[in-house]
Amino acid sequence: MLSGAYAVSRIQSAGMGPLVGYLIQKYEPRTVMTLAFIMFGLGFMLLSQTNSVLTFYLFFLILSTGADPPGFLSVMASINNWFNSNRSKAIGFAMLGLGVGGIIFPPILAYGLDNFSWRITSFVSGVFIIIVGTAISQLVRFNPEPYGYFPDGIQIKNESSEAVNSNIVQNQKTASPPELELKEAIRTRAFWIISIGHAQALLVIASASLHQVPFMEINLELSRNSVAQIVMILTAFNMFGQMFGGFLGDQLPKNILAAFTLLGHSLAMVILSISDSYLILILYAICQGLSWGIRTPVLTSMRGDYFGRGAFALIMGCSQGIAMLGMVLGPLVVGYVADNYSYPVGFNVMALLTAPGALLFLLLKKPGEQKSLSI
Repeated sequence: MLSGAYAVSRIQSAGMGPLVGYLIQKYEPRTVMTLAFIMFGLGFMLLSQTNSVLTFYLFFLILSTGADPPGFLSVMASINNWFNSNRSKAIGFAMLGLGVGGIIFPPILAYGLDNFSWRITSFVSGVFIIIVGTAISQLVRFNPEPYGYFPDGIQIKNESSEAVNSNIVQNQKTASPPELELKEAIRTRAFWIISIGHAQALLVIASASLHQVPFMEINLELSRNSVAQIVMILTAFNMFGQMFGGFLGDQLPKNILAAFTLLGHSLAMVILSISDSYLILILYAICQGLSWGIRTPVLTSMRGDYFGRGAFALIMGCSQGIAMLGMVLGPLVVGYVADNYSYPVGFNVMALLTAPGALLFLLLKKPGEQKSLSI
């Protein structure tokens, strides 16, 4: 029942991506984030009252609609508009919030579950999300120009004359990527290579996230404490990878970095499949965490570099909608293979399906350097 709810929520996220991107472009992130946090918190509050499978699925969909992708897309669209030369670094630092939240909140929720009922914990979580989330949403700024800046913190007005500095304007136009609309973006090979490559990476992320714990507990007979330590190591290296990937993304070709992260994901699944000791599992956690962390800011900033600011949220939403198919299919494929063969076979299947994505990224070129698709 839980796996089914997860799969349904991923399908819903795939379909919501283009719509959320459109709403962000039309109404700006602040409005979309405010409504999303209200829906996110309301989902937790309603979930506390569930008494059947049907209401569980319904309330979980409300919760997931508010959780993802509105918040992520809104933040990424805003960062993309505020940064050019340091876009990957900015995204990498912003993504640290996911890791920090993953460290801070589970112990608090565990305390609530141990001392109160899960219904009370869920309801209070919803209230907390609405209050804090809507307050933070008001701080988001979509474009820098209305506040007197160009991207990267460059002031629009010259301090001495209060006139627009034409040299800065010209430099900004030169440094900025071409502005593509959605119709133009989907006609490029870059859009499809990034989307499909992202989907291949999410095959690994989704299947590992859902199946690594039961594999370690059942097949390898590890204690819950040991499994928790492996997950914490993976999370720690994921956070480090986000910062490291942000710096690398602003210095090295992003398509090459993306290719190496997909190879890292594939290697991590092979290592997990042959794991028979705690030390090998640590090696898996390091490889998976670094690949995951580095890939996130690289792929997100790559879309900004290739397609510009004008329709970034809409293009990102559509691209993520395609990528989400990997999150739907990955756990289902591994679950089926594990039921009929074994978990190691399922993990190796994921490695084989993900590795070719590295070649796609190595062949990737910016839209201005390649011909558009005839579609």
